[in-house]
Amino acid sequence: MPLERRLALLAWAGRTSSWVIEDDYVSEFRYEGHPLEALQSLDRDGRVIYVGTFSKTLFPALRIGYLVLPRSLVPSFVAAKWATDRFSATLAQEALTDFITTGQFERYLRRAGNRNAAKRRALIGALRQHFGDRVEIAGENTGVHLVVWLNDVRPRELDAVIARAREAGVGLYSVAPFHTSPPPRAGLLFGYASLTEADIRAAIRRVADVVQRVVSDRARPPSDAHRSRTRDSDRSS
Repeated sequence: MPLERRLALLAWAGRTSSWVIEDDYVSEFRYEGHPLEALQSLDRDGRVIYVGTFSKTLFPALRIGYLVLPRSLVPSFVAAKWATDRFSATLAQEALTDFITTGQFERYLRRAGNRNAAKRRALIGALRQHFGDRVEIAGENTGVHLVVWLNDVRPRELDAVIARAREAGVGLYSVAPFHTSPPPRAGLLFGYASLTEADIRAAIRRVADVVQRVVSDRARPPSDAHRSRTRDSDRSS
């Protein structure tokens, strides 16, 4: 949200004695523009509960998250933690503490950010090369995912795109599970942090071919589309 909206939200929380839970998801990876200031850093009334995790910035198996709490909430959260989970992995927390306090974590974030930025450029470049204005890209300035809207694919055709891409060796994920109601457009969530730039380019080339075949099937008479799917099935088997 723009700064004015952020300040308005904090003012509302102060007036109504409400809490704002801020999940600052992978904010460490921002590739263009100035970093967005967290709500928690703007909070003067102690109304923001700041939530973070190291599972995305380091590796998922670490399973360590954290809260930055208003002072008034610390005793309640400590009591709740004690009642529900007394056995967090001490060794992993001690190692992570050393990693942070020695400055290694900050250096790692810089290196990881540069790697992710290069992969992001490769993904956006491949999408532009193979799709042009037939896609709309969102969320490209931060994080480790892109949302890509397929302008020439109908929502009901998205399952076919995902299935054919899987047959071609590419895993695709619809944005639909992240919506409270079915989105009116066909959208995909692309993750790129664990892939190489070469893998990204090869995958998008295959996806472009899959999308072209799905769109072409729509334009054919039903019998021709059926024969095309049969040929695809024969080739894959």
